[in-house]
Amino acid sequence: MISISISLPDILFNPTQAMDWQSLTEEETLLRLGQIYSFLPAPLGISISGQTATIESPFDSQDNARNRKLFAQAAAEAGRGRYHQALTLLKQFLEKVPDSGDGRRNLGMVYLEMGQVELAEKHLLEAYYLDPHDAHTLLLLGNIYLDKKQDETTGEWFYQRAIKVNPNDPYVLSNMAGMLARREDYSQAQHYFRQAIQVAPAYPHAYYGLALTQSRQGETQAALTTLDALFAQPESMDIRTEPVYAEARRLYGQINHTLAQESQESSMAYIHQWRDELEKEGGVEIEIVQDNRIDNQAVAQIAWHDRSRHNHIIRYRHVDALLVPHLLAHELQHIVLEQNARALHRNRFFRTTDETWNNATNAIGRDINDLKRKGLLGDQLDAFTQRILRGMVNQIFNAPLDMVIEYFLHQQHPQLRPHQYLSLQETHKENRQVLTQPDLKKLTPRLIYNGNVSLNAAYALFTDHLLGSTHYAADYADAPQMRTGRQLFGLWQACIQDFQPGDEFDLVDEFAALLKMPNFYEWQPDEELSPEEGGGSTNPELLKSKEMASVMYCLSALQRFEKMTGDEILKIIAEIAIIGQTGLDYASPEQKYHLASLPGETFSGLQLMCLMYVGFKDIQPTVDVGMDLSEPYQMALKLHREGDE
Repeated sequence: MISISISLPDILFNPTQAMDWQSLTEEETLLRLGQIYSFLPAPLGISISGQTATIESPFDSQDNARNRKLFAQAAAEAGRGRYHQALTLLKQFLEKVPDSGDGRRNLGMVYLEMGQVELAEKHLLEAYYLDPHDAHTLLLLGNIYLDKKQDETTGEWFYQRAIKVNPNDPYVLSNMAGMLARREDYSQAQHYFRQAIQVAPAYPHAYYGLALTQSRQGETQAALTTLDALFAQPESMDIRTEPVYAEARRLYGQINHTLAQESQESSMAYIHQWRDELEKEGGVEIEIVQDNRIDNQAVAQIAWHDRSRHNHIIRYRHVDALLVPHLLAHELQHIVLEQNARALHRNRFFRTTDETWNNATNAIGRDINDLKRKGLLGDQLDAFTQRILRGMVNQIFNAPLDMVIEYFLHQQHPQLRPHQYLSLQETHKENRQVLTQPDLKKLTPRLIYNGNVSLNAAYALFTDHLLGSTHYAADYADAPQMRTGRQLFGLWQACIQDFQPGDEFDLVDEFAALLKMPNFYEWQPDEELSPEEGGGSTNPELLKSKEMASVMYCLSALQRFEKMTGDEILKIIAEIAIIGQTGLDYASPEQKYHLASLPGETFSGLQLMCLMYVGFKDIQPTVDVGMDLSEPYQMALKLHREGDE
């Protein structure tokens, strides 16, 4: 048997005008109640006692475990966006449990998602009559009147009742905030959105609403911070939240575009300041030149790759001005990577030879022969083969290095992030074109096509990981190359966890091996970094004569480094190694050297040599730094240990 007791003031209402339900006769009230509850199985027994009405039906409501499981299945189907299946299950459930307010509310929600507003309103009102104090039912009715029927008075009436029923419900708070934002009452709107986030930190609607409100008030940086907080949360698995995330990503892109425009001048000034600092640290001039003849958007021509060149040159094409700060920063970071690798004697040059070219050509020989046999591309086949191989070899080298470069840019230069976001967005658009060109797949050898798409998928995964706000990997979800893409991305993740300068070259080898292209290139040693030509000792007898001073300097270095992390030590020795490329004057006791990593101190050439020697022994003990300081180091090590006892 169904029996419902309900307060008459809760259900006999008219939101648009005052209504005195007590002016109704008992007969009129009973008639009205019969109309309201006609969705329950007849015959209905209705009685009134004071302000309470009791509605009874002889129907045996079967609210049991089996039917609750049916309801759970319906809710799960709705969460997956399978609304027709959910509709069928909910109707079956309500046949068994017709007095379920939850069931009728969910039925109304499904109709609302399907765009059937009148049916949604009908079933939500039924849910309301069963439980006038259910905040979510009140909220959904408010949404219908506000958004679908443009009836702000009735919508707000339901909202106010919802927030009175449950003032800490994040859904209610967010919708109230949204209504206030539409009225441009931004201060109150932000208050409610923040309250919703505090109550439910994983609720995406509140973050998006707050960010949108902040953006409309011109608080672009605050809006970006709010969206960053949203994307830092695990994404909801409910398919019905997808439009919210899509709008949040769209807003994120708009905000980054605005911030990039606002900071364009200061970002370019920052780039030139960084360039000047690198020139000072490395002792090599860096020239920045616009050159529309280059194939890529930007390229760094690094001095030590060509002995005839005395400076680094960064060339960039004429592109959207908002992308330029990032393009230049990327190439500057490339110089930094090589500079740091050189400091640890780990730099090397990527190159192709006749042998590696033959290896690459042979690897795709069968597919090229098939194209030739079918007469595809005609006399353009050789040029096409050359182009795709050259592109693949460049991608093998650049993709892993670019991931390392972009990671450090994002970590170390946050002021450039809006430009980086826009630039990586363009990179993704360009990369995904491969998926949308079926003719290209037919013409491209399988090894090359699979390698290209796998690298693009890995880069999409990396970009999503780096920025947090993008959803680029979704474009590759159905591609068979996604599996390899995930493996490539995993190699980068493992590398970056304990990254040391020069590891990027090992990462290239790991990528190439996984793609089955390990012999498409070779490495050339950076010969300028040999101990004889670099910072090594060129006068061993002089160094030997300074052995006692060397012992004390090594001891001082040991004492200094025991309080430092490996990264802090690496920064010091890398800086010394760069200075040492032009030679260290260890004959003079004059303290004429300065280190940015140890501000406020001055050092002699011998002190720097000892610092570097001890530093390498600490973090890279197998590296030959070309200095005969082993005996002073061992004596200092002994003294240091004795001092600790």
